[in-house]
Amino acid sequence: MSKRFIAAVAAGSVTMLLVGFLLYGVVFASLFREGALTIPGVMKQTPDILWIVAGQIGFGVLLTLVISWRGALTFADGAWTGAIFGFLMAVGYDFAQYGTSNLWTLKATLFDPFITAALMGSAGGVIGLVLGRQRQ
Repeated sequence: MSKRFIAAVAAGSVTMLLVGFLLYGVVFASLFREGALTIPGVMKQTPDILWIVAGQIGFGVLLTLVISWRGALTFADGAWTGAIFGFLMAVGYDFAQYGTSNLWTLKATLFDPFITAALMGSAGGVIGLVLGRQRQ
């Protein structure tokens, strides 16, 4: 892995942590309280931040690979790629989850792909920017 790839992964992962906290922990928190948070034992009282960071690094690597393969080396191209990728990924995961579990309401299931698109789009923009700047 190159230094620019690692820098893009780090920047994208940090962006996902911050934007994810804002979107899921603040702005849309009540939307998800209707489902999983009402089932005893599903949500931890204190989240394990280390595992959340590890998950965002995994998403950071995946998103950086996709953006790099596409050759998206600007903020706009990275954001567009990240938004489409995030939306489609969330549709696949959320709909399968809704069909097999009672963790979320239908409303949360239908809204989450758009929230994920915003999250992955913001991280994708940062990743595209870092990949493009490091190349020069």
